[in-house]
Amino acid sequence: MSYFLKYVEIDNFKSYKGHIVIGPLRKFTAIIGPNGSGKSNLMDAISFVLGEPTKSLRVRKLSELIHGAPINKPVSTRASVSLIFVSIKTDRHGERTEHEKRFQRLIVGNASEYRVDGRQLSATEYTEELENMGIIPKAKNFLIFQGQVESIAMKTPKEFTAMFEELSRSGELRDEYEQAKQEKNKAEQDTHANFQKKKGVEKQKKEVRLEKEVAQKYAALKTQYDELQLQLKLFQLYHNKQELMEKREIADKKKDEVIKLEKRKEISDEEIKAKKKELAVYNKELANDEQKVKELEAQINKHRPTYIKAKENSTHHQKKIDLA
Repeated sequence: MSYFLKYVEIDNFKSYKGHIVIGPLRKFTAIIGPNGSGKSNLMDAISFVLGEPTKSLRVRKLSELIHGAPINKPVSTRASVSLIFVSIKTDRHGERTEHEKRFQRLIVGNASEYRVDGRQLSATEYTEELENMGIIPKAKNFLIFQGQVESIAMKTPKEFTAMFEELSRSGELRDEYEQAKQEKNKAEQDTHANFQKKKGVEKQKKEVRLEKEVAQKYAALKTQYDELQLQLKLFQLYHNKQELMEKREIADKKKDEVIKLEKRKEISDEEIKAKKKELAVYNKELANDEQKVKELEAQINKHRPTYIKAKENSTHHQKKIDLA
């Protein structure tokens, strides 16, 4: 929510005697007047409410801010300044509503009291309320006094940086910034390490993916090989079965032939037996004939000398006949 200063209420503060209300002010307001008319004291009054220390208000102690105190004729033992801030909000129907927030600082003797919307607060709580509205007393981001413009213009870049850090309160965050910077560096290192790790993981994933693809190809080829092996086995089994059936047919034929041959053998055996019997008869007859031949040969051998002698005589007589 954005606020702007609308009223300044002053009670016995510096050159302002009694209760003075300045306003209503606009978002841009110029205050003009001759020297000694109270322009600077108005700035001091605003600075006083916004937490400026005593030395910045051109006095040595708080009680000197009471009207008449510098000439030892204070009109009261108390003084106060109030700032009324207003926030204007327009709803969707175009109706405008104002929300006021009052900051008041009082001087009681040489001490200060702080109030927000009538509630008395500690200095720390009061400062926090100001900071919630974007007013940072330590950074002095709310007022630029006479002479500060030239001073700011003459600053070096380094001084500008320091001033902006003070205005933005980034200086208060220096330790946090350094810690955050260290954490950032560590995070970058971790990120780099994680990136390298990720690259390694990606490489491993790629290798695993390649291995998976190889394994899948191997599995596919293995499946194809197993299917071909199965087809081969079935083919071999089929042909073996066909060959077995053919061999069984051949064996059955051979068996029939064997049976036929056995029958023929039986017949042949019977014929052989008969032939053997006939042969035995023939052998017996042959033996008898051989015996007869031997007997005849013996008789021939027995009569051979007589035959030879008769032949010789015959030959001799034939020769005689031939010679006669």
